[in-house]
Amino acid sequence: MTRLAARPGHEAVRTLIGDILRNGFGIAWSEIDHEVRLPRVHGRIDTMFAGTVFEFKRDLRQELGDVERKLPDYLAERERQTERKFLGIATDGATFIAYEWTNGALAEISRHVTRADQGPALLAWLEPALGARDDLPAEPLSMQRALGRDSMVFGHARRVLAALWQDFAGHPEVALKRQLWDGLLREVYGTPIGDDGLFLQHTYLTIIAKTIAAAIFELPATGPEAILSGSALAEAGIHGAVESDFFDWILLDQRGRDLVARMVGEIRRFRLQSAQTDVLKALYESLIDPAQRHDLGEYYTPDWLAAKLTRAVVTAPLTQRVLDPACGSGTFLFHAVRALLGAAEAAGWGRRDALRAACAQVHGMDVHPVAVIFARVTWLLALGPALGGARDLITVPVYLGDALQWNVVDLGDAQEVRVAVPNAKPLTIPGGFAEEQARFEPALQALTDGLAHAEAPATVYRQLRHIAGVTAQDAETLRDTYAHLKSLYDDGRDGIWPYVIRNLQRPLWLSKPKQRADVVLGNPPWVAFRFMSAGMMKQVREACKKRNLWVGGVLATQQDLSALFMARAVELYLKPGGRIGFVLPYAALNRPAYAGLRAGDFGTNGSLRITEAWSFDERVKPLFPVPASVIIGTRADAVGLPAQVTRYAGVLNRRDATEAEADKTLVARRDVWPPMPTLAGVSAYRARFRQGATIVPRRFFFVERAEAGRLGVNEAAPVVEGLAGALDKAPWNTLTPPRGPVENQFLRHVLLGESLAPFRLLRTPLAVIPADGLKVLDAKDAAAYGHIHLARWLRQTEAAWDANARKDGAGKPKMTLRQRLDHVRGLSLQLPNTGLRVVYAASGTLPSATIVENPEYLVEHKAYWTALRSRAEGQYLCAIINSEAARRRITDMQSKGQGGARDFDNLVWELRIPEYDRKIALHRALAAAAVEAESIAARVELAESAYFTTQRRAIRDALVASGVATKIDALVEQLLEG
Repeated sequence: MTRLAARPGHEAVRTLIGDILRNGFGIAWSEIDHEVRLPRVHGRIDTMFAGTVFEFKRDLRQELGDVERKLPDYLAERERQTERKFLGIATDGATFIAYEWTNGALAEISRHVTRADQGPALLAWLEPALGARDDLPAEPLSMQRALGRDSMVFGHARRVLAALWQDFAGHPEVALKRQLWDGLLREVYGTPIGDDGLFLQHTYLTIIAKTIAAAIFELPATGPEAILSGSALAEAGIHGAVESDFFDWILLDQRGRDLVARMVGEIRRFRLQSAQTDVLKALYESLIDPAQRHDLGEYYTPDWLAAKLTRAVVTAPLTQRVLDPACGSGTFLFHAVRALLGAAEAAGWGRRDALRAACAQVHGMDVHPVAVIFARVTWLLALGPALGGARDLITVPVYLGDALQWNVVDLGDAQEVRVAVPNAKPLTIPGGFAEEQARFEPALQALTDGLAHAEAPATVYRQLRHIAGVTAQDAETLRDTYAHLKSLYDDGRDGIWPYVIRNLQRPLWLSKPKQRADVVLGNPPWVAFRFMSAGMMKQVREACKKRNLWVGGVLATQQDLSALFMARAVELYLKPGGRIGFVLPYAALNRPAYAGLRAGDFGTNGSLRITEAWSFDERVKPLFPVPASVIIGTRADAVGLPAQVTRYAGVLNRRDATEAEADKTLVARRDVWPPMPTLAGVSAYRARFRQGATIVPRRFFFVERAEAGRLGVNEAAPVVEGLAGALDKAPWNTLTPPRGPVENQFLRHVLLGESLAPFRLLRTPLAVIPADGLKVLDAKDAAAYGHIHLARWLRQTEAAWDANARKDGAGKPKMTLRQRLDHVRGLSLQLPNTGLRVVYAASGTLPSATIVENPEYLVEHKAYWTALRSRAEGQYLCAIINSEAARRRITDMQSKGQGGARDFDNLVWELRIPEYDRKIALHRALAAAAVEAESIAARVELAESAYFTTQRRAIRDALVASGVATKIDALVEQLLEG
């Protein structure tokens, strides 16, 4: 691999690839053709094996054009000669590019970059092209390499699906399925994220999952329709694993059917019966890019953590009914099923009894349509060897459904399920049907048969009334639903409704007392309130208030769906005395936004007694993009939190390690429960410090001076241009920054968090600040006051704001640009500044605070400020805030990110820091030490081009080297201990 990665030259690459074919894939030399002449196209193929043509180059960076000229002729000629498809691979050793010849054009489908230490990755990438092995291990990495984002299989499928979508996107039934899929994702994540590209990725993933389901049972060769509809499995006595759903639209065209057939061949090469983990989640994560996964709140649980949590809460697997209400790809279900089968074998149960117990006791649910398909396949994979031989009918108990039951409406003593229909009124399922499967299944069959035979609503009504236990009112409601369904059928929007209705009523059934679980476990979606749509925000706010979970105020944006999900899981699905264990953000342990969850009192909606917690902060890697925790409890009256948590630390060799691998690497110890900050603080300084102004959109206000022309600069109103940067967020990052003259009095320097170092100011960017005296101006005000340039600038930015800002129900921006700029008076409270201030950064690895003398400087929201009563008070405060002694005491209260503790905000005021008193010698000593530190910080030479963290480090190093940092720490220790 080292030689290949170095681009060793044409002939050396040929030799090395030959060695890989023979030694890596066991291909005989006689099966490999070299220098294959193609007289018709006046060309010669370097190397060929079966249906793959290799073109070798010295350096593809310089010779790619030659490849794209020659390879089309080679592939087209070989396909003409053999009447079969060929694949082309061009390589210089360092880079491999796979091509197909499609519709008269050369199309790149995949690339691979050679790395000296990753030989298996190259073999896995080449495998689909060579098809030399049919015994691939069914483990996550192998599946990801063979079928994931960088594979040739996905590259080919992506092109086929894109071509199909171009032809069928407007088909009525296909469009309906796309809309329903998008609606379900909105229910999960509270915001529109379902674009066409994601829909096609989900279609691909569904094909894989369904072909795996068929391959598990080694069914004889069958057609694509039977595989995607589940009829092949149904004939084998397997129900509920595969259904016709949103993604079988590809069967409308032969190209789609051919793609399914090709995928069957790829999947059959894996030893699926040997799977020991949820093998599908790694494949999903490789296909959905990180930005999309953030939007989706999808961070699937590593195998070791799922196994550990399952073992902790499923303590009697032979008798406990288990539910994962956000089952994702089915990792927890896999371990719950394996725990049951292991216990059954130890107890001497027969295989049939064990399978019956698994079907009856281990349930899953998710509103994500692809996750459900994956989870069903994972549930089947967990059965493993137990599937061999004679068995009873198997019904997979994993359902598509909204565990939060947003679609369930309370009607006094009754309930009904409402199924959203795009551009039409919803379908209504009375609770009398939805709650009882004995009534629901024959009712759904009556609706399905009625649609098939174009029966009148009155005929269907009579059939419904003959079902035992059905009331006249429920039958009338379902009759009206049938009439609505019939109109949809008549419009060509058919085929999907029985699937949707059957699945979306399941949560109501699972929440009935006799169906509730002994154990609820899983990893719910982590979706912060600020990322939700307006409609979802309203739902979540109201639901949280009813359950004592809502904090509101400045912390409203930090509320998270995961807290509500856990409370609802206790309320709806957990038996009294049952156990629940959820993977949650680390913030659940100590952040104020989760205080209601920790309290465990959900009012009339149940209660949670937390009995155990695990901590996975930044010392556990790799895990999730943010630190995590586990909270375990029972449905019982809350009695306060345990005194300790189990804190884990260690670096794993891979994220999806096994439990055994994790146990060898991770160190667990008992530790005190992380301290919880209050909202009020302990120190009197908490009330004095204020957060700076939220100056967004940044490119509307942060500016740089434009280069002067031949006429020079008008200092009274210089020309400035908005700064585009990485911190700009959508949709603002797509807009052209404003440009034009602005009166000099409105150009102010701004203190960002990164402008601050210990005892010293760093760079302060320039911004347009529309403030005159005590007032924040809008365009109308600026024009009235005669500020013509500012007025023009604001008219431009206000128009862009009005067009792109979030809208209310009337279609107007929820707040004006001026209101956004002065949100919670973050700007106007700084007007005017007349004296000294202390300003400190709101976040960072280490604190940074300094005294600010210039009254013209304004503070942005990533910093906090207060006016000082004296310079000595400022020096006293800077000494404390910049000290390691103070930082060490608040670190466990900080929110956690990938890099560890990150936000300081008001946490320092949780310490007992008294207000400065010049009569107290210790206070004066701290101020004097800060004077010394200021002098040292000022003398540190800082490279102008250096990043602010590098500049801060240079200052801290100087403070430590001088001994003043140690002196300050000792004084702060004395202050805080006193």
